[in-house]
Amino acid sequence: MWKPANNLEWQKNALCARLLKSKNINLFFETDKTQKNEAKNMCFRCPVRQNCLQWALEHRQIYGVWGGKDEIELRRTLSVSYLGEEVRRRRYPNCPYCSARPEKLDTKIVELDSSGRWTTAKVVFCLECNFSWKSRTSANAVEAYKVDRAERMERQRKKREKEKKKRLKKIKKLSSAKPVSLYPKQ
Repeated sequence: MWKPANNLEWQKNALCARLLKSKNINLFFETDKTQKNEAKNMCFRCPVRQNCLQWALEHRQIYGVWGGKDEIELRRTLSVSYLGEEVRRRRYPNCPYCSARPEKLDTKIVELDSSGRWTTAKVVFCLECNFSWKSRTSANAVEAYKVDRAERMERQRKKREKEKKKRLKKIKKLSSAKPVSLYPKQ
């Protein structure tokens, strides 16, 4: 079940916090692929990777490496542009934690227990790994995927039905035709 990523206690156990005291934190904000991959590899060994990734998604961290995902992967998951604006992409988001396909993602509206501006939020959760994150834009993309998939399945069903009718019509036509002798009359 989803719990908001507001508590930052997990940061004390983060591998990057322990290892980067001597190194440069800029490793997680590099544009060089080699350094970016080094940062991602560190994340995949981290015991709090899931907490970090959830925090980054829920707080729309669209720059840098968080929880083993770079800015491109984070933006794709959130369905936002480099400016943070919601965009409709050709590809739908996968689970950012286990990479499960969009059909394994589901959305839910949850009640928030805050006295703030919003009383509900859209949460996306993965049926494969139980990872969940609060994001309206991600939830919108998952819901759009489900609508597109239902429409595509309906088109395929109608196409199969049409082909079946054609075959039946052809069989009926062949069965009602006069029998043709294979041997010529003498």
